[in-house]
Amino acid sequence: MLWRMAKSVLIVGLVGIGLAIIGRALIDDNGYTIQSKKIPEDLEVSAMNHLMAEDLSMTTSMFLKQLSSQMQRWANQDLEDQELQTKFKEEVREHPHFHGFAILENEKVISQVGQIERMDVTKLTHRHMKSNFSDPYSIDGKQYMLMGETLEDGRTVLGEIDLSFVKSFVKGLASVADATGTFFVSGADPEVEWETTEDIPENLEAETVPELGWQIVVHSDNHKPEQFQQPFYEKQAVIKFKKREVASTWFTENQDLLVLEDNNPLFVVESKTESTEQLIQRLRKEYDLAIAEPNYKISKQVILFSTDPNERRHTPPRQTTREQNRSRAGDEEDQHNVLTTKPNDEFFEPYQWNLDQIEIDEGWNLSGGQGIKIAVLDTGVDPNHLDIAEKLGPGYNSFDDSSDFSDAHGHGTHVAGVAAALTNNVTGIAGVSWDSTILPVKVLNDEGEGSSFEVAKGIYWAVEQGADVINMSLGDYYSSDLLHDAIRYAYEQDVVLIAASGNDNVEDPMYPAQYEEVFTVAAVDEAKNRAFFSNYGEHVDISAPGEHIPSLFPDNNYVVMSGTSMAAPHVAGLAGLIRSLRPDLTNEEVYEVMRSTAKDLGTDGRDPYYGYGEIDIAAALKSIAN
Repeated sequence: MLWRMAKSVLIVGLVGIGLAIIGRALIDDNGYTIQSKKIPEDLEVSAMNHLMAEDLSMTTSMFLKQLSSQMQRWANQDLEDQELQTKFKEEVREHPHFHGFAILENEKVISQVGQIERMDVTKLTHRHMKSNFSDPYSIDGKQYMLMGETLEDGRTVLGEIDLSFVKSFVKGLASVADATGTFFVSGADPEVEWETTEDIPENLEAETVPELGWQIVVHSDNHKPEQFQQPFYEKQAVIKFKKREVASTWFTENQDLLVLEDNNPLFVVESKTESTEQLIQRLRKEYDLAIAEPNYKISKQVILFSTDPNERRHTPPRQTTREQNRSRAGDEEDQHNVLTTKPNDEFFEPYQWNLDQIEIDEGWNLSGGQGIKIAVLDTGVDPNHLDIAEKLGPGYNSFDDSSDFSDAHGHGTHVAGVAAALTNNVTGIAGVSWDSTILPVKVLNDEGEGSSFEVAKGIYWAVEQGADVINMSLGDYYSSDLLHDAIRYAYEQDVVLIAASGNDNVEDPMYPAQYEEVFTVAAVDEAKNRAFFSNYGEHVDISAPGEHIPSLFPDNNYVVMSGTSMAAPHVAGLAGLIRSLRPDLTNEEVYEVMRSTAKDLGTDGRDPYYGYGEIDIAAALKSIAN
């Protein structure tokens, strides 16, 4: 009996030693490599450039319409009234496109605000509808243009327009020629030395601005900057400790590592001597670490890449918890703010085809998104934009852990506007979930680039703030354990998670769009066809408008952009409307409402290009109204 017991112990011991040797061999294996993916380039440059040219042309048209509306409003004011004149001067400062403004009667100035360098109505040689325009001209290196309209009483209203905005939103992408064919705005490409449209190479895409006869010529041949080609930050790793309290001791024992980001238990570390692969291999042997992986890059999903910075400011926080919203489910059924008529926003009727296509009018009769927080994880949001400033709740900057969420890029401001811009306020656009609060979370920098670490931090912060919906118009082709951890956490906290599918016209899944907890959005155009750039695959849940979408841009501007980045916030807005009307529904139930009420597109039933179809806001809200 004793011999049998001793034999059993010996066998178990030998097996244990063998497993330990095998385990150590596996741990010491030097064959670890970072996954590498080659995403095929299935998009023609000419098609992308043509889309950009159309977006830029439409943006210029919107810019001119905005100027015309402002001039007419101002002309109807009694500028002799001191109080009104003070208010007018303040409005001119808020809309810096006007260098000066004047009202003329019998060619004599009877009222003026600001400075007009060239007070010459004979220069108004181009006419479109009720507006007259001059050709652009230069003063001290700045470009200007005169714009004039004749009022019903015979007076003339004249504005001198600062064209800096036109220069800023085409920067690096295009050049602009006036009606005479002379270029007055050039992109950042030093090889572009055209003087007139006769010098343009035949292979470039151009679009005409109908109001002015301007030609916008796109000359971008690489839509993804070089820094986006490398999928991770070299020599860096993202780590997560199993227990927070061991971090200090661990770093004492690993002093060769430089701590770049500290958000215990999450850290970003850098090695001065090891490659990324060597660093990850070393860290994966550490018992105290739950996650060790490359610091993957993540970028916005929009066709337009170049923007200009704008000034920043902080915004005061507002407090509302999702739990409080849910507790009011039975108490406020009849207290929802709704829209029973079409909104009066100036760009709604002529430009926001996207909202009409998703049946928003009837939906607004049932819900406006009241009491709902939509977190926008992006480049930030312009805190001063008049069409969203009062809709902003507290914000967060994942890069420096501050509350400075200002947007020096413009992508995040545009996305936030689609989801929940101030609506029925005469100016600008209408937002889908117009009565919801936006939580601006800056997880992408001024170039529209971030990492899995910043995005994960932003998700955790948004959940802590009681976000009902999180929109992520961003992504990358590499799966991140750290990011997925954050996604799972948010999903378990009953947050609706929306992500863009990507803009490379490929089946390869992007992350976070690929994660099963995330509701993935593809893009369609005005004809309800799949946008030619939209990524596809079995992970696509639904579709929404994503071509030629007008929305907000920093410094009280408005631009047209295209991309699955623009499609996603339509769905985030719908989720906000649903959660406002029915706070009792779980995130999975919200997903199911959107799937089951979508308008089927493509082949019958779900398909990899449209998912379950295009969102139908009216159908979705009607299905849960009772």
